[in-house]
Amino acid sequence: MKFIFVFLLLIIFQTSSYSQQTKGNVEFTSDNLEVDENKNLMIAKGNVIIKSENEVIRADIVKYFKSLDKAIATGDITITNVDGTIYKTSEITLTNEFKDIVALTLFAQFKDNSKIKASKMSKNDEKSIFINGEYTPCECDFKNDEKPIWQLNSSQVTHDKLTKTLHFENVVLRILDYPIFYLPYLTHPDPTVKRKSGLLTPSFGHSSRNGFQFSVPYYFVTKDESWDSTFTNHYKGKNGYINQFNARKKYISGSLETNIFQGEVDTNKQNDDNVFASNIKYNAKLDNNWTVDALGKYTDQDTFMRRYNLDDSSEYKSFIKAEKITRNSISEIQWYKYDNLDLTSKDNQPTIQPSIKHQIFQNGKNFDYRVLLNAHEIKDDEGYDIQRWTGSGQIEKKIPTNFTDFVLGAEAGLDLYAIKDRPSTDVNDNKYLDRLSFGLSILSKKDFLYDFENFDLLITPKLQIISTHSSDRKTDIPNRDSSDYRIDQANLFLINQYQGRDNIQTNQRINFGIDNDLSSDFGDFSFFIGQSQKIGGTQQNNNFLNQNRQSDFIGEMKWMSSNLLNISFNTLLNHHDLENNYSSLEFYGKYESLYYRAIHRSIDKNLTNDNSDREEVQFIFGKKINNWEISYSNKYDLNNNDTELVEEELSIDYVGDYMFQDCLSIKLSYKNKDGAPDRDILPENSVFITLSLKNLGNYGLDSLF
Repeated sequence: MKFIFVFLLLIIFQTSSYSQQTKGNVEFTSDNLEVDENKNLMIAKGNVIIKSENEVIRADIVKYFKSLDKAIATGDITITNVDGTIYKTSEITLTNEFKDIVALTLFAQFKDNSKIKASKMSKNDEKSIFINGEYTPCECDFKNDEKPIWQLNSSQVTHDKLTKTLHFENVVLRILDYPIFYLPYLTHPDPTVKRKSGLLTPSFGHSSRNGFQFSVPYYFVTKDESWDSTFTNHYKGKNGYINQFNARKKYISGSLETNIFQGEVDTNKQNDDNVFASNIKYNAKLDNNWTVDALGKYTDQDTFMRRYNLDDSSEYKSFIKAEKITRNSISEIQWYKYDNLDLTSKDNQPTIQPSIKHQIFQNGKNFDYRVLLNAHEIKDDEGYDIQRWTGSGQIEKKIPTNFTDFVLGAEAGLDLYAIKDRPSTDVNDNKYLDRLSFGLSILSKKDFLYDFENFDLLITPKLQIISTHSSDRKTDIPNRDSSDYRIDQANLFLINQYQGRDNIQTNQRINFGIDNDLSSDFGDFSFFIGQSQKIGGTQQNNNFLNQNRQSDFIGEMKWMSSNLLNISFNTLLNHHDLENNYSSLEFYGKYESLYYRAIHRSIDKNLTNDNSDREEVQFIFGKKINNWEISYSNKYDLNNNDTELVEEELSIDYVGDYMFQDCLSIKLSYKNKDGAPDRDILPENSVFITLSLKNLGNYGLDSLF
């Protein structure tokens, strides 16, 4: 027979002070109950259950000493907390109205299935303290001494229920039961919270340049959930240290992120150099459809960010850009500063202050127009300081006929220049220039559609005549926006083929091309070939190979056969001898879990600023096997009839949630970079091992040679 009591009514009859300390009721049930009033002792046996507001205790035997306000439970004991934590032990001592518990040789399992063992536990409403604790989130029979993939051993683990934090003292990380590293102190949030201030998992490694190195991040949050931050100390071994502060703020209509770096490390300038760098990124949506994007980047030493793998950029562009886009207009205001960190390009660090653009347009069925107003000032652009004001307009009229479809186009513009400074190599002394330009275009095109049994073919030939007239300023205005211009399908049929407004010249051209689109059981095939021929005027101040008359032949081809095989090819062929001036050939596809990509590119030296031929080939492939992904890539430099491996990477990555008892993932990568272009960044090989530990983040090991 079971006895059910309101426990407080049994044990409080002797003192009123005890009754005043009680908050809420405790329900007590058992199969048998013995009461010895002479000894103030109550003994409950068999299926003993003690229920309180926060937990349920189940035991075989409970002895309660009323005068001491102490109970001792023995047998097979289970404590189930309202937060989902389950404790198991063989003996506990309960005091303070059953709120405080002391247990020996205890095992606990949290709501997220992580586990802890301890030689002793003391628990109250605020804290749980585990002595000689062993913690793991791994799926294993941890209670019966099955070894987990990894665990944390600590002399004392404190679970602070008020701050919802786990604190570890004298921590040893053991992987496969081998001690990997030691920390005197470690803290991280308990499973009930999404974020909490505390140390994140540190990373350790070794480098031929730095020797032993490590990074220790500390994550910091406040009650304001709209922002957080991380402070990381990067110890670079024999070369010094760098501190990094990363802060992130979320607004209703935007976000802000900052990274600040400060330290004392060896640089190419001097040893123990005091270094500083920062970057700030901001974006926001304002009223009236305006958006603002900003990026600020700065470093007081050109190479230390790349040297210590904090930022691999060789140039910094800092800018503020405000933009408004409506159905029929685009407005833009932009300031930017370009910092080139490459010593050989220090003369190319332009500043725009500012650039203002406003464009209105209308796209109709047979009638389109566009009006553009632009003003900007640019400084330190390879020695040039230039102010420019531009107003231009374009109009197109489509005239369909039975024979062909005509597109009539016209374009006019006025450009005003104030050239305040020129480099010493430019002896032209004209400072204030104006240029009036206009152009006319007649384009004829016709779609021919053929429907066959197994495929459909669409052929569209195009023929265009363009006449452009401009004030002769080709020797006065420096061409800063299209000197490396290359003709292609995208700009072939534009009245002004060049990017920007600096290189407008009087000429007449005939442009022609043919589009082919084929749909069949073998996939979709598209092909284009075209050319531009100058029949009068000039086209100078660029890297165009055939400036006197003909452009290169433009060839573009795509074959989308299936997921297994796709081909993309672009080429520029010399008009006279069909020699290849530029080509890009790409094969890519996917078969089940295997993917691949092969790329070959080449460009003639006459189309490069440094007047050197370039040719390279790159291979990328990977395969997913269950939850593993294996990928490999390389890049070869094929210049001068040589084959030089300049970059190679092999990666083995576990892409599932967690492997190995659902608590650890591994990523292994090998990188080889040869012939690095930076004067301070030496070629190096590196091996990286990253261990992702459940509930703790990443633990990284790397070795560089």
